[in-house]
Amino acid sequence: MKSTTTEFARRDPAALKLVEELPSLKGNVMGYREHMRDIGKHLGTAITQKLAGKASRDICVVCTVEDADFLARGLIDALADAGLSSHVRLTCLWNEKIRFESISASPIVKEYSEDYDHNGTIFIIVKSIISGACVVKTNLTRALSEAKPAEVFVASPVMLTGAEEKLKREFPASINEKFKFVHFATHFEKDESENVLPGIGGSVYELLGLGDKIGKNSYMPDLVKERRRAFYHAHA
Repeated sequence: MKSTTTEFARRDPAALKLVEELPSLKGNVMGYREHMRDIGKHLGTAITQKLAGKASRDICVVCTVEDADFLARGLIDALADAGLSSHVRLTCLWNEKIRFESISASPIVKEYSEDYDHNGTIFIIVKSIISGACVVKTNLTRALSEAKPAEVFVASPVMLTGAEEKLKREFPASINEKFKFVHFATHFEKDESENVLPGIGGSVYELLGLGDKIGKNSYMPDLVKERRRAFYHAHA
Protein backbone atom coordinates (compact mmCIF):
# COMPACT_ATOMS: atom_id res chain seq x y z
CA MET A 1 0.00 0.00 0.00
CA LYS A 2 1.68 3.17 -1.19
CA SER A 3 1.61 6.33 0.92
CA THR A 4 3.63 9.43 1.62
CA THR A 5 3.77 11.76 4.58
CA THR A 6 3.33 15.53 4.46
CA GLU A 7 5.22 18.48 5.88
CA PHE A 8 2.70 18.59 8.73
CA ALA A 9 3.40 14.96 9.65
CA ARG A 10 7.13 15.56 9.56
CA ARG A 11 6.70 18.44 12.00
CA ASP A 12 4.27 16.44 14.15
CA PRO A 13 5.19 12.71 14.15
CA ALA A 14 2.75 12.05 17.01
CA ALA A 15 -0.12 13.00 14.69
CA LEU A 16 1.11 10.63 11.99
CA LYS A 17 1.34 7.82 14.55
CA LEU A 18 -2.31 8.39 15.52
CA VAL A 19 -3.35 8.26 11.86
CA GLU A 20 -1.37 5.07 11.21
CA GLU A 21 -3.05 3.40 14.22
CA LEU A 22 -6.60 4.04 12.97
CA PRO A 23 -6.97 0.82 10.89
CA SER A 24 -5.98 -1.29 13.92
CA LEU A 25 -8.91 0.12 15.92
CA LYS A 26 -11.66 -1.50 13.84
CA GLY A 27 -14.24 -2.82 16.32
CA ASN A 28 -12.98 -0.53 19.10
CA VAL A 29 -15.50 2.29 18.79
CA MET A 30 -14.42 4.24 21.87
CA GLY A 31 -10.75 3.98 20.96
CA TYR A 32 -11.46 5.08 17.40
CA ARG A 33 -13.50 8.06 18.57
CA GLU A 34 -10.73 9.16 20.94
CA HIS A 35 -8.13 8.84 18.20
CA MET A 36 -10.20 11.00 15.87
CA ARG A 37 -10.60 13.67 18.56
CA ASP A 38 -6.86 13.64 19.16
CA ILE A 39 -6.12 13.88 15.43
CA GLY A 40 -8.53 16.82 15.23
CA LYS A 41 -6.49 18.58 17.93
CA HIS A 42 -3.31 18.08 15.93
CA LEU A 43 -5.01 19.44 12.78
CA GLY A 44 -6.25 22.44 14.76
CA THR A 45 -2.79 23.10 16.16
CA ALA A 46 -1.28 22.99 12.67
CA ILE A 47 -3.86 25.50 11.46
CA THR A 48 -3.51 27.90 14.40
CA GLN A 49 0.18 28.17 13.61
CA LYS A 50 -0.85 29.64 10.26
CA LEU A 51 -3.37 32.07 11.77
CA ALA A 52 -0.93 34.40 13.51
CA GLY A 53 -2.14 37.97 13.30
CA LYS A 54 -5.59 36.98 12.00
CA ALA A 55 -7.36 36.38 15.31
CA SER A 56 -9.89 39.17 14.74
CA ARG A 57 -11.60 37.32 11.88
CA ASP A 58 -14.48 34.88 12.24
CA ILE A 59 -13.38 31.26 11.84
CA CYS A 60 -16.12 29.06 10.39
CA VAL A 61 -15.56 25.33 10.99
CA VAL A 62 -17.56 23.27 8.48
CA CYS A 63 -18.00 19.55 9.19
CA THR A 64 -20.23 16.58 8.41
CA VAL A 65 -22.50 15.08 11.06
CA GLU A 66 -20.27 12.02 11.50
CA ASP A 67 -17.18 14.14 12.18
CA ALA A 68 -18.77 16.70 14.51
CA ASP A 69 -18.23 15.04 17.91
CA PHE A 70 -14.83 13.66 17.05
CA LEU A 71 -12.51 15.21 14.45
CA ALA A 72 -14.26 18.61 14.45
CA ARG A 73 -14.52 18.76 18.24
CA GLY A 74 -10.81 18.09 18.58
CA LEU A 75 -10.03 20.81 16.06
CA ILE A 76 -12.31 23.31 17.83
CA ASP A 77 -10.69 22.40 21.17
CA ALA A 78 -7.29 23.28 19.66
CA LEU A 79 -8.64 26.64 18.48
CA ALA A 80 -9.95 27.23 22.00
CA ASP A 81 -6.55 26.39 23.48
CA ALA A 82 -5.11 29.07 21.21
CA GLY A 83 -7.57 31.64 22.61
CA LEU A 84 -9.79 31.74 19.52
CA SER A 85 -13.09 30.44 20.98
CA SER A 86 -14.93 33.73 20.62
CA HIS A 87 -14.22 33.77 16.88
CA VAL A 88 -15.28 30.19 16.12
CA ARG A 89 -18.55 29.52 14.31
CA LEU A 90 -19.83 26.05 13.42
CA THR A 91 -21.65 24.73 10.37
CA CYS A 92 -22.62 21.05 10.56
CA LEU A 93 -24.10 19.34 7.50
CA TRP A 94 -25.95 16.05 7.06
CA ASN A 95 -25.16 14.58 3.63
CA GLU A 96 -26.74 11.71 1.78
CA LYS A 97 -24.40 9.66 -0.36
CA ILE A 98 -25.72 8.69 -3.78
CA ARG A 99 -23.88 6.77 -6.46
CA PHE A 100 -25.26 5.86 -9.88
CA GLU A 101 -22.80 4.07 -12.14
CA SER A 102 -19.82 6.46 -12.28
CA ILE A 103 -21.69 9.50 -10.93
CA SER A 104 -21.47 10.43 -7.23
CA ALA A 105 -23.51 13.06 -5.39
CA SER A 106 -23.72 14.16 -1.75
CA PRO A 107 -26.87 16.27 -1.34
CA ILE A 108 -27.33 18.12 1.96
CA VAL A 109 -30.47 17.02 3.80
CA LYS A 110 -30.09 18.98 7.04
CA GLU A 111 -27.95 21.84 8.32
CA TYR A 112 -26.96 23.57 11.55
CA SER A 113 -25.24 26.89 10.95
CA GLU A 114 -24.18 29.74 13.23
CA ASP A 115 -24.11 33.35 12.07
CA TYR A 116 -20.76 34.74 10.97
CA ASP A 117 -19.31 37.74 9.17
CA HIS A 118 -19.52 36.87 5.48
CA ASN A 119 -16.64 39.17 4.54
CA GLY A 120 -13.11 37.98 5.22
CA THR A 121 -14.11 34.82 7.06
CA ILE A 122 -11.55 32.05 7.52
CA PHE A 123 -13.14 28.71 6.61
CA ILE A 124 -11.92 25.36 7.90
CA ILE A 125 -13.48 22.40 6.10
CA VAL A 126 -12.73 19.32 8.19
CA LYS A 127 -13.37 15.78 6.93
CA SER A 128 -12.26 12.37 8.22
CA ILE A 129 -10.88 11.42 4.79
CA ILE A 130 -10.85 13.13 1.38
CA SER A 131 -10.80 10.86 -1.65
CA GLY A 132 -13.20 11.85 -4.42
CA ALA A 133 -13.81 15.25 -2.78
CA CYS A 134 -17.55 15.02 -3.60
CA VAL A 135 -18.77 15.76 -0.06
CA VAL A 136 -16.17 18.48 0.45
CA LYS A 137 -17.16 20.14 -2.84
CA THR A 138 -20.86 20.09 -1.91
CA ASN A 139 -20.32 21.41 1.61
CA LEU A 140 -17.78 24.00 0.59
CA THR A 141 -20.10 25.26 -2.15
CA ARG A 142 -22.86 25.68 0.43
CA ALA A 143 -20.54 27.42 2.89
CA LEU A 144 -19.19 29.82 0.27
CA SER A 145 -22.51 30.57 -1.41
CA GLU A 146 -22.87 33.91 0.42
CA ALA A 147 -19.33 34.47 1.70
CA LYS A 148 -16.14 36.18 0.58
CA PRO A 149 -13.49 34.13 2.40
CA ALA A 150 -10.02 35.32 3.30
CA GLU A 151 -8.66 31.77 3.45
CA VAL A 152 -10.04 28.26 3.09
CA PHE A 153 -8.32 25.47 5.01
CA VAL A 154 -9.16 21.91 3.95
CA ALA A 155 -8.19 19.65 6.86
CA SER A 156 -8.16 15.85 7.03
CA PRO A 157 -6.03 13.06 8.50
CA VAL A 158 -5.65 11.40 5.07
CA MET A 159 -6.12 12.46 1.45
CA LEU A 160 -6.13 10.31 -1.65
CA THR A 161 -3.53 11.33 -4.20
CA GLY A 162 -5.02 13.76 -6.71
CA ALA A 163 -7.84 14.93 -4.42
CA GLU A 164 -6.35 18.39 -3.98
CA GLU A 165 -6.21 19.05 -7.72
CA LYS A 166 -9.68 17.55 -8.24
CA LEU A 167 -11.20 19.84 -5.61
CA LYS A 168 -9.43 22.91 -6.99
CA ARG A 169 -10.86 22.24 -10.46
CA GLU A 170 -14.38 22.51 -9.06
CA PHE A 171 -13.93 26.17 -8.09
CA PRO A 172 -12.87 29.34 -9.91
CA ALA A 173 -9.32 30.61 -9.45
CA SER A 174 -10.58 33.45 -7.23
CA ILE A 175 -11.59 30.79 -4.68
CA ASN A 176 -9.15 27.91 -5.15
CA GLU A 177 -6.15 30.22 -4.83
CA LYS A 178 -7.22 30.65 -1.20
CA PHE A 179 -7.14 26.89 -0.47
CA LYS A 180 -4.63 25.58 2.05
CA PHE A 181 -4.54 21.80 2.52
CA VAL A 182 -3.62 20.42 5.94
CA HIS A 183 -3.28 16.64 6.25
CA PHE A 184 -0.81 14.11 7.57
CA ALA A 185 -0.69 11.35 4.94
CA THR A 186 -1.37 10.92 1.23
CA HIS A 187 -2.50 7.44 0.16
CA PHE A 188 -2.58 6.06 -3.38
CA GLU A 189 -4.96 3.07 -3.53
CA LYS A 190 -8.65 2.16 -3.18
CA ASP A 191 -10.36 -1.18 -2.71
CA GLU A 192 -13.37 -2.47 -4.65
CA SER A 193 -15.70 -0.64 -2.22
CA GLU A 194 -13.97 2.68 -2.95
CA ASN A 195 -12.35 2.79 0.50
CA VAL A 196 -8.86 4.31 0.51
CA LEU A 197 -6.11 1.85 1.52
CA PRO A 198 -5.05 1.85 4.31
CA GLY A 199 -6.83 5.18 4.73
CA ILE A 200 -8.62 5.48 8.05
CA GLY A 201 -9.51 1.79 8.25
CA GLY A 202 -12.75 1.65 6.26
CA SER A 203 -16.15 3.33 6.50
CA VAL A 204 -15.95 6.03 9.15
CA TYR A 205 -19.66 5.74 10.00
CA GLU A 206 -19.35 2.17 11.22
CA LEU A 207 -15.92 2.72 12.77
CA LEU A 208 -17.39 5.53 14.90
CA GLY A 209 -20.42 3.42 15.84
CA LEU A 210 -22.92 5.66 14.01
CA GLY A 211 -24.47 3.05 11.72
CA ASP A 212 -24.32 3.05 7.93
CA LYS A 213 -24.50 5.95 5.46
CA ILE A 214 -28.26 6.17 6.03
CA GLY A 215 -28.38 5.58 9.78
CA LYS A 216 -25.74 8.19 10.60
CA ASN A 217 -28.06 10.94 9.37
CA SER A 218 -30.38 10.33 12.32
CA TYR A 219 -27.54 11.20 14.72
CA MET A 220 -27.60 14.58 16.48
CA PRO A 221 -24.06 15.47 17.59
CA ASP A 222 -23.50 16.57 21.17
CA LEU A 223 -21.34 19.39 19.79
CA VAL A 224 -24.35 20.82 17.96
CA LYS A 225 -26.59 20.47 21.03
CA GLU A 226 -24.04 22.21 23.25
CA ARG A 227 -23.38 25.08 20.87
CA ARG A 228 -27.07 25.61 20.13
CA ARG A 229 -27.85 25.81 23.88
CA ALA A 230 -24.96 28.23 24.41
CA PHE A 231 -26.10 30.41 21.48
CA TYR A 232 -29.70 30.68 22.65
CA HIS A 233 -28.59 31.35 26.22
CA ALA A 234 -26.28 34.16 25.06
CA HIS A 235 -29.09 35.73 23.00
CA ALA A 236 -31.98 35.15 25.43
